[in-house]
Amino acid sequence: MVAITATTQLASQMAMSRNISLLTTMLNQQNQQLATGLKLDGLIGVSGQAQELGQLKSKLGTVETYNSGVQTAINRTDLYALSIEKIIDLATDAQSMMIENRDTAFASTSAPAVQASTLLDQIGSILQTKDGDRYLFSASNYNTNPLNGSLSALPTTYAAGAVPGVTAGYDDPLQVITSAIPAPQPPYLNTAATTDVQNFYDINEVGLYVDDKERVSYGVSAVEPGFQRLIDAVVRFRDATQDISTDSVNYQTRVDDAVKQLNTAISELKSTASRNGYKQQQLAEVQERHLRAKDLLTIRIGNIQNADTAEVSTSIANLQTALEASYLVTSKTLALSLVNYL
Repeated sequence: MVAITATTQLASQMAMSRNISLLTTMLNQQNQQLATGLKLDGLIGVSGQAQELGQLKSKLGTVETYNSGVQTAINRTDLYALSIEKIIDLATDAQSMMIENRDTAFASTSAPAVQASTLLDQIGSILQTKDGDRYLFSASNYNTNPLNGSLSALPTTYAAGAVPGVTAGYDDPLQVITSAIPAPQPPYLNTAATTDVQNFYDINEVGLYVDDKERVSYGVSAVEPGFQRLIDAVVRFRDATQDISTDSVNYQTRVDDAVKQLNTAISELKSTASRNGYKQQQLAEVQERHLRAKDLLTIRIGNIQNADTAEVSTSIANLQTALEASYLVTSKTLALSLVNYL
């Protein structure tokens, strides 16, 4: 009888020990869920919706990939906007410079040709802006510098004594063209570095797919009419300074001609800025659409795999209560006297 009682008591203690171990394991699992926010055992915990979860995660990855590309394009269009704004500021500076230097007495002491060369190089520096390893203003020819040297090194185009409206070719600006077919090319264009001159003009080839069947093109090229005309206007002014001391009247006529070209250039530059602004807005709308889709997919994925924090917290509290009770019973059992035990 004593042996039976002892055996029964030992079996009870062993059962209690197994119960404590099980409760401890369950408590650890619940704490893990609380820490990670995810249901236990990965897909095993959501086996009934594993296929749907896989599809949702695949869609989320696709959306994130497209959104990453869109963000890169947004960064570039922002850089275009800043660069164009700087060039418009330089064009405004050129306007002030020309108006001030129209007075031959002022121009004779202010080194206007040097001022013009400085402006040309500042414009050229912006047109050679790089985004990472690609030239921003080379259109789809982005591995090639759009310029073949400094703009201030452009040779004299409008000879001394040339008269606007009279001298042959004077009224024709530097090649303001929108296709690579006509010749000659703008004298500053880096045609020697590539046989693919057309790519300097193909701004529509700069773009990306923002969805499976939706492509957005964007870009601004160094051969935009506004850039070409701005460079031409400053070159006209620079070359006009040859007449300051020899024919002040013709010098002023040539300055007026340069200002006229410059005003047209500023208008064209603003149109380019407006077009780029439209692309910024278009890309921002696409990004917003992707972000909404990302949020929805994240919520749907969470509904499948995320643990219910309130439910887990309640389960932890219950398990802790049960575990404490088990420890108490075990403690009382171990505290039995030999007489009670027997």
